[in-house]
Amino acid sequence: MDTTEFGEQIVALLQDEVGDHLRSVIGYTSETYTIHYIRKDVEDAYSEENLDQVLEELRLETLEKEYLNTIFQEMHGDFEYRLDMFGDAVEMNFVVADGEGLEVAIDRAYFAQEDRLANSVLELVERYQGEESSSSG
Repeated sequence: MDTTEFGEQIVALLQDEVGDHLRSVIGYTSETYTIHYIRKDVEDAYSEENLDQVLEELRLETLEKEYLNTIFQEMHGDFEYRLDMFGDAVEMNFVVADGEGLEVAIDRAYFAQEDRLANSVLELVERYQGEESSSSG
């Protein structure tokens, strides 16, 4: 599965689950990023500089995975993703590798209705990661 197909699948999954509550879906590497989806009001709220700052923060967060596993893995299992709750949005950062991941933002109001979304996204990310590993090895 290439990144375009993955992006289409993840956006379709999220839109099926959360509908109009979906704010954005951005795949990123240490060098570049792809906006798979961004809702118009969210896009209007970000300048190019804001987006660059957000992506830099997301990339930095990926570097914590190994460290967090060193500390918590024995008690809690593998680190899977970071969830940040804001007043209007919930940001999920699914780590693929150092500097690489998938950002998903959803209106916070959605989470009053639904709990299983993050697990659905995680399953698709893990499937994509497994396919990428098998195709590069």
